[in-house]
Amino acid sequence: MSAARIIRPPPMSGGDRKHFAREIHKAEVSFANLMERAAAAHAAADAALARAYALDCATWNTALFIGELDHVSPTIAAAIAGGFSLLEVRCEHCKHTEMIDLALVVQPRDRQVALMRNFLYCGPCQRTLGKKRRPNLVGLRPTDGLKPAAPSRRTKRAS
Repeated sequence: MSAARIIRPPPMSGGDRKHFAREIHKAEVSFANLMERAAAAHAAADAALARAYALDCATWNTALFIGELDHVSPTIAAAIAGGFSLLEVRCEHCKHTEMIDLALVVQPRDRQVALMRNFLYCGPCQRTLGKKRRPNLVGLRPTDGLKPAAPSRRTKRAS
């Protein structure tokens, strides 16, 4: 077996070293510029995608309002990304309305919001009547700093 031979570049003259240093500096500046432009393009794309998701949620809300129940709903991930992370549901039997935070829901994020109805039950109807009634979906609501109210708990008062 023969030993591998190491090939060394020929020695550079002073002018070649200066030219090489200038070219390296140009490449470093170009690299930094491209990184900034790529970050700006990604930020613009993320903002445009969030606007598109928000429009999808508004479209689905309008379709629910006019009775187009077969309209394709956005996914849970799209609703959260579009800023519509609250789902409003209403039981037609007891008229109880509740807001569900989609960020806390334990469901696959690629599931459509309309399919959430199959997993929801009205708590007051189940407690009072002992029956599991499914609430109707009213629509998606923007978060806008609002927090959904937690179910109230009765506290014992000292007598």
